[in-house]
Amino acid sequence: MKKHLNLLTLALATLFLTTFTQCKKDSTSPPDYSIETTNFNELSKVLKFGNATTVGGTLPTSASTNTTQITFNPSLSVSTGGATTYIPIVFTGTESVVKIFLMVQGATIHYFSYTVPSPLVSGIIYVPMTVPKSVNAGSFALQVLLVGANNRIIGNKTMVVPVKVAKGINCTDNKTINGNDGITQTLHVLDGKAGNVSINWDTYSVPDRIDVFVDGKWVAGTGSTIAPPPPLCDCSSPLPGFIGDNGTFNIPVTSSNKYIEVYVSGCIGGGTAWTYTFNCP
Repeated sequence: MKKHLNLLTLALATLFLTTFTQCKKDSTSPPDYSIETTNFNELSKVLKFGNATTVGGTLPTSASTNTTQITFNPSLSVSTGGATTYIPIVFTGTESVVKIFLMVQGATIHYFSYTVPSPLVSGIIYVPMTVPKSVNAGSFALQVLLVGANNRIIGNKTMVVPVKVAKGINCTDNKTINGNDGITQTLHVLDGKAGNVSINWDTYSVPDRIDVFVDGKWVAGTGSTIAPPPPLCDCSSPLPGFIGDNGTFNIPVTSSNKYIEVYVSGCIGGGTAWTYTFNCP
């Protein structure tokens, strides 16, 4: 009997130790701002691209069918902290794009395989990208391949997307942000502030779109309410919400709100410019 009790005690102790060790391991994450954007492999380990899976090694080098033409080379300005930015892949072709391969330029451990929810022959596919708070401010580039059926490369080139990363901006004073075409996503950290946030914006004469999210929920913008991703368009053919104007968004926040994300879609091909000033409560 005593032998059986000793064995049971040993088994329970082993189970407890294993569970504790596993929980401790699972809860471990890199410290804030500890990963430099020049450490390509470590950066690759923490970036997320929606439903993408990782594939060991570097991007395939097989010849392309060249049946799909990439028509826009985007650049991104994003914030660390976990908010999602959407990479616009603009193309025209004769064959459906079913996957998009992405790799941090310079990385060697793996690339990402993103499955397109609704395959397209021509148009825009938005690939979601999340940069966690463990990534420090800096810059890196993504290499992008368009893929058809049976993992055949169909894009006419490997697209290189420059990405500029900034830390979330603490809500301690007023902050002015300026930009031009492409996507600029800025995270304003509220730090427990409560009251009214005002955002004074100006898109000048060339139309751009501004969308504002509180903790991921759309609350204001130059267009009507939308679900991400915000659209992108040519300056000569503006979509709804792209305007050349100025105004103010007034947004009430409580101490439980964590951040406000300002997402600006600068129109393509028209030499656009825009600005906004974020005024803390």
